[in-house]
Amino acid sequence: MCQSNHLEISRRALRRNAAAVCKAVGVPVIGVVKCDGYGVTIAEAAAAWADAGVTMFAVSRPEEALTLRKFGFQEDILLMSPVADEETLKRMIDANVILTVTGVENALFYSDSTGKYPIRVHVAVDTGMGRFGIRWTDTAQLEWLYALAGFSFEGIFSHFSCSFEEEYQHTEIQLRRFLSAVNALEAAGYNVGIRHIANSNAALRFTETRLDAVRIGSALVGRLLAPSPVMLESVHVCKARVADLKYLQPGDTTGYGSYCVLKHSAKAAVVALGREDGFGTTTLPDKLRLRDLAAYLLRVLRMWRSPPCVDFHGHKLPVLGRIGNQYTLFDATGVEIHPGDWVEWSGNLLLTSCERRFI
Repeated sequence: MCQSNHLEISRRALRRNAAAVCKAVGVPVIGVVKCDGYGVTIAEAAAAWADAGVTMFAVSRPEEALTLRKFGFQEDILLMSPVADEETLKRMIDANVILTVTGVENALFYSDSTGKYPIRVHVAVDTGMGRFGIRWTDTAQLEWLYALAGFSFEGIFSHFSCSFEEEYQHTEIQLRRFLSAVNALEAAGYNVGIRHIANSNAALRFTETRLDAVRIGSALVGRLLAPSPVMLESVHVCKARVADLKYLQPGDTTGYGSYCVLKHSAKAAVVALGREDGFGTTTLPDKLRLRDLAAYLLRVLRMWRSPPCVDFHGHKLPVLGRIGNQYTLFDATGVEIHPGDWVEWSGNLLLTSCERRFI
């Protein structure tokens, strides 16, 4: 019997989401399993995709590709970021990982550092993300790349930056930019390989973006930033143990700083749950726009007015006082609850450090 906080993850829900996505998009799916499979572990995410018939995975770091090979996955693996050192490059080629080419310097490094040809690659085009790739207007550099010997150009891709937007606007602009670069290469007589740009939000919401393949990651775990037309299941629940009960009186204080002063008596469940587990965290805004700061302040206000809760057999138990690092008090007044009982909360898979347990 599990004694510690943990994430309970449903393999059945993972496979249902994978199958639903593959059926909905109607083109080959590249299963993105970065960030440790979006929090469900890279091996379990890859297994769910493979069960749905996916034959290519995508990762963002070299060690993720090697982990897939370690677990015995023989499917194609696309590393979506460039490699910058010779040792890692050799390991990627030995593992038959498809590399990403982001420009002339990057391509020459690959060419000069390995004796194994052809080198399998996809070419990255920057259409507005501003991270990796050749600018979509630089067709001369793209044509130069495709003319290089020693490479097997198996695909070309870009990445949407705003596919969670309400209207199909910036996403459409990026798609047009990408296709203009692709069309220029094809007009020059080059076979670009498979074209892919759509991530989860775009692939499920905007059919025009699907092209030859789509890259799906977060949809596997059922957590998208925009409403999805495809029914996706939540794949996990977080469980934490009640460590103790406290009976507090009016005037008693709780937590560091003693800022919470009770106005009435309360039965408090002391739960082994806190910020270390990702509970009650809200991400700080980047530099960016004033409205990002406003959105963050709104989230803080909502949390202040409606404290985070845990669930116990249908009862919502709100935080009583401050959220601790490892232990937090929840108001369980009127609820039949005991030390050793489990409470549940949804949790963010990417922020939660709890042990993963699969059912």
